[in-house]
Amino acid sequence: MASAVSQNQVNYERDCQSVADFGWPRFQSGEELLASSWSSYFLDVYGEIPSKYPVCIYDLQVLDENAFRKANITGHEVVTATDVKEGDLFPILDGRTMLTAQMLGIYHESWKALPDHAWAEVTHTAFPTEAEGFWAWRTRGSGIWYNIGKTKVFRTPANPLLVHREAIAFLSANCSRNIKAWPQQESDIFGFCAREKGYDSIQFEPRVGQKPTGTFSGLTGLFEMVLVNMDGKHECGVEDASRTPLREGWQASRRCDCENHEIAASCGLIPRGPFPLSIAGTSPRLCKLQEGPPFWNRWKACDSSTCRPTQCRMGRRPVQTMPVAIAGEAARDAVVVL
Repeated sequence: MASAVSQNQVNYERDCQSVADFGWPRFQSGEELLASSWSSYFLDVYGEIPSKYPVCIYDLQVLDENAFRKANITGHEVVTATDVKEGDLFPILDGRTMLTAQMLGIYHESWKALPDHAWAEVTHTAFPTEAEGFWAWRTRGSGIWYNIGKTKVFRTPANPLLVHREAIAFLSANCSRNIKAWPQQESDIFGFCAREKGYDSIQFEPRVGQKPTGTFSGLTGLFEMVLVNMDGKHECGVEDASRTPLREGWQASRRCDCENHEIAASCGLIPRGPFPLSIAGTSPRLCKLQEGPPFWNRWKACDSSTCRPTQCRMGRRPVQTMPVAIAGEAARDAVVVL
């Protein structure tokens, strides 16, 4: 199990590997960092100042915009997410996404899969249909950590109709569970079947040929993961929040002080399932509002903006829900596969 790996195991993404900093500061000591505006930022997001140096801000993929503005950090103009080059600061909040908190991104053209048992920083929003498996974005800089344990990497093809298909075929092969239709399919395959095969996490590469890079079109700099041994319907990944394997602080220094909340009746990944599920309804329902009787409740619209993000109570966290357009893409693919 990934959660059994000690946080003391040194298996983090390496620091300051780029020769160029693209205008972002490189701190050689705690004294340098404390003398800068970034000290306020680190205290707000991580609750502490790093203990090992150098520390390169360019390493971070996401920034908490509220903490960034509060610290009065300057030096980079925000550019549009569709017109970025290496090291640019861009808004992850835009008209196509539905965010529960504001994020800024530092653009990185390259992507490298994490090795087994690496510590990853992630963001997640709890959806009621994630009965098994915890879908997340890999977002270095979020301040929420998970040890990914034994991991498996899959390509993301250019054709949106083929997204997840390779993973679905691999994980469902010889699985002992009778795999049902979407959305239960995701829990069956990426939760139960992946666990049965001995995997702790799934990683998806950037979409083939996509520029700017990301797992999905329109989501610059965001890369999808599934953390297999947690359940995404819980903000903390487990029913008992005191036993969450998530961690916070700089380099996962403390257990995440997490809290699970009751899921809002309107909370759902997308408003309605893709046709014909938009008529017949999904199993399970996408949100509690769609449960019956009466039967016509299945046609009510769910609202992803009412779903809660995973947070550690130490401080604010940059988090987001999956945009409706992208979630619909994944849902349509699942229906085609079946």
